[in-house]
Amino acid sequence: MIKEFLKSNPIHKKIVPSLDMIMIARLSYFFGVWAMVCIGMYIGDLINNSVDINSITISFSTSMLFLGISFICAAIFINNQIYDLETDKNNNKKIIIDNYITIDFSKKVSLFFIVCGLLLIIFIDYLVVSPMALLYLICGVLFTNKNLKFKQNIFLNFLFYMILALFLILSGITYSRSGMSIINLFAISIKYLTPFLLLYGAVVLAVNILDQEGDRLSNRCTIPQNIGVRFTSIIAFLMCSLSFLIGLYIEEPLSVVCSISSVPFFLFLIFRGKEKDIVRAVRYPILLVNFYIFMIFPLLFYPIVITFYLSKYYYWHRFSLHYPTLLVDND
Repeated sequence: MIKEFLKSNPIHKKIVPSLDMIMIARLSYFFGVWAMVCIGMYIGDLINNSVDINSITISFSTSMLFLGISFICAAIFINNQIYDLETDKNNNKKIIIDNYITIDFSKKVSLFFIVCGLLLIIFIDYLVVSPMALLYLICGVLFTNKNLKFKQNIFLNFLFYMILALFLILSGITYSRSGMSIINLFAISIKYLTPFLLLYGAVVLAVNILDQEGDRLSNRCTIPQNIGVRFTSIIAFLMCSLSFLIGLYIEEPLSVVCSISSVPFFLFLIFRGKEKDIVRAVRYPILLVNFYIFMIFPLLFYPIVITFYLSKYYYWHRFSLHYPTLLVDND
């Protein structure tokens, strides 16, 4: 009875329009955002020999920091959706901006998010403002400037996602510095964040493969279009494998278990290369990273689950679409 009510009751069609302003932030992207920040906090604790496994202490400052970072990333994602409208339409993505919310109003929502995000972070930890302000400037302003056309460049298109992951990790490292100087902290953290960036880069390449048709129709130059899907798949596999080897060499367990668990999906991507293999190479590594992070920061489970089911509720009643989902054809 409850399932039938949630699935088909007409009242939900009246509720979901009120969620449009939240969903233009693309909540499903935050599975990666929060994971990167947690990885940064874990690296900071690792450097200071203060990793607290399975911590369930609720911290007001940490919660507000995550909220501030989420606001800034929401502003970035909105700006990029406005820039990517044509490409997203070609990739048959469900578009909220320009369909349900005007572009002008979306820009105002983005401005609200960036202002609130920066104010929150300044209040909690002013040093974290630097990586997050740079992140917004690069990914939310420069990459969405139609005159610069950074996303049309094969390497800069890939670099956009890597910069996003790097500064999110750095924000977490900065927050967990425990009195260590920022310069020394960043210098030491390079070896620890490298395997995570490699794994993330492998997932980004899989996303590029998944979106290649829409990118081609939009004249957007990406790595799969230049070197081919098979060669891109091989590079993604090598990046994932290198992540494992580096993690093994520096004796860092989280990157080791995340990368070795993800290797099979990139192998399938090389040798079979069906659409379901591409989707798995995108979804499952992110799932695994979050799953293993739960062992360190179990409270992350709650925003992840709430976001997951809120998104499912919205996309089903707004677009009749089961999204997000962990199910892939023939699973």
